[in-house]
Amino acid sequence: MAQKDKFIDFEEDEVLKAFQKAREMNLCPNRIWAVAGENLPKLLPKSNLIPVEQDQHQSDDKNNFNDHEEGTSDFCEYSQRDFTAVTQRHECSHSERKTCKLTPVFPREILDDAVNNERPTVWSLNGGSLLDYSRPYMAISHVWADGTGTGAWKGGQVNDNEYLWKFFMCIAKRFQCEGIWWDTISIPREKATRNRALSKIQASYEDARITLVHDQFLRSWPWDPETVCFAILISPWFSRGWTALELARSPKVKVLFKGPDGLVLKDMDEDILVEFHVDSRNNSPRQEASRIISNLRKDIDNLNDLLNVLGPRYTS
Repeated sequence: MAQKDKFIDFEEDEVLKAFQKAREMNLCPNRIWAVAGENLPKLLPKSNLIPVEQDQHQSDDKNNFNDHEEGTSDFCEYSQRDFTAVTQRHECSHSERKTCKLTPVFPREILDDAVNNERPTVWSLNGGSLLDYSRPYMAISHVWADGTGTGAWKGGQVNDNEYLWKFFMCIAKRFQCEGIWWDTISIPREKATRNRALSKIQASYEDARITLVHDQFLRSWPWDPETVCFAILISPWFSRGWTALELARSPKVKVLFKGPDGLVLKDMDEDILVEFHVDSRNNSPRQEASRIISNLRKDIDNLNDLLNVLGPRYTS
């Protein structure tokens, strides 16, 4: 009995050490506990993790992903904020923001007509027309807290700032995509039309040539094959119920990370995930994190599977 108690004390000590290491990186304690719990020592990479730095685009934004000082393992104050009206992020430098204008493309009447007639809402790269069903396009899976949502525009305008659209457009062109599906510009704001568009989201990701994952937390995480699976697990993007569905339904997923000379784009299945053992006791931290992420890449066909997916996620 004494030997058993000693083993339990050792396990608890390992969990506390791992939790403290994660907190020193200013990671969200609520997110860490929701994803890993007592299995955190199995998931935490052995190599030294580099604390994530906030980028220049959000350094003056109070809604930034590093704000977890008030959080606990039971509550994340940051995740409770209303991110629907967060000002759109700027991909340009601070000096260029004076010329970064809202581009009046993506006409609302074209979007509404497409939704009402059950046509796809993928915008061509010129922003003035919608693509046909058969054309290749890129879908975007993102976090509104990063400023990639609609912002606080009056009247439900479907507008965008020039540099942010060009940023996504350049990535789409790399994969010979002719258009982009992005909920910010592909889903109307009027309630009835919006509800009809929301019912088609699943197909928008299933039919995409690639899905681009945009999360400022991951964009600021230095690319390292041994740590990126853990980074994905604790990222704001992976914590949302909507993005869990998007990941599950997307055939090809590309994720942005920080590279030595700018951003790097990595393939979820080819570059990030690795083979793992069914028995988690035999997995390395990267394999164990891969196992958890891979579980979302398979079909959910029963209630228990659905609850397991939504359990550690925010669904508001």
